[in-house]
Amino acid sequence: MKIGAHLLIGKGLNHVFETAERLGCDCFQVFLHNPRGWNRSFRERSEIFSFRKAAKKSMISPVVIHMQYLLNLATSGKEIRLKSMRLLEHEMTESEMMGADYYIIHPGSHRGNGIESGVNLVAEGLKPFCKGKTRILLENTAGQGDSIGRNWEEIGSIIDRLGGNAGICFDTAHAYESGYDISNRISLHAMKDEIEKRFGMGYIQLVHANDSITLKGSNVDRHQHIGEGCIGIKGFENLVKDEWFGELPFIIETPKDNEGDDRRNMEILRKLGEKHGKIRI
Repeated sequence: MKIGAHLLIGKGLNHVFETAERLGCDCFQVFLHNPRGWNRSFRERSEIFSFRKAAKKSMISPVVIHMQYLLNLATSGKEIRLKSMRLLEHEMTESEMMGADYYIIHPGSHRGNGIESGVNLVAEGLKPFCKGKTRILLENTAGQGDSIGRNWEEIGSIIDRLGGNAGICFDTAHAYESGYDISNRISLHAMKDEIEKRFGMGYIQLVHANDSITLKGSNVDRHQHIGEGCIGIKGFENLVKDEWFGELPFIIETPKDNEGDDRRNMEILRKLGEKHGKIRI
């Protein structure tokens, strides 16, 4: 079991490993650019090569890139789809150059055109990028509005259309908010059975560890500090103890209200890992 956090890159990519080591991260996730803007310019090659050099020296892995929020491959709207494809190409190119292990993508919103249309469009958009060294991971969603990926049937349909050439990032808060009661051990195993029957637990490569402010089945995505939301410590202990989830990297995307929040949230997970033999002291 590895534990890390989503880190900010305001000081540039060159400082990310320094920050990660200071916080005690075993792995980390970043946005490459402003997550709420379309405009992009390629980074200096010197910055990217410095990042690769730091990655080779560091024991920290995996290195994870998260898509920015505006990207939407599930829409049939020509302007947004074209912008999304251009942005994805840019980000995947940089991710490959950096040597990133994973690129996480939200499937997006079909904008009223239906699940089948959205699933087909997502798969069509991702196909050109699914055989590179940086593996694409589809993230399950909370199920807000017309979003794709609120259940394992929708995620599985995209995986099928990609010929299995993508993995999955399991977001704890999103799963709970979409109706899977992972706070309960029996319900967690029922969800795993559903996943196993649909495509197999082996596709899940990473955990986004977030508690939820909102109730099970709310379809409202609101992250909370570990143990302070509706999933609770017991829910995270169920995941850490699990023979599959407990062997995966856990990356927190919890609120950054105070300077020590990331360290505190990771420490809670680390203590659970130590308690159940997933982390050797």
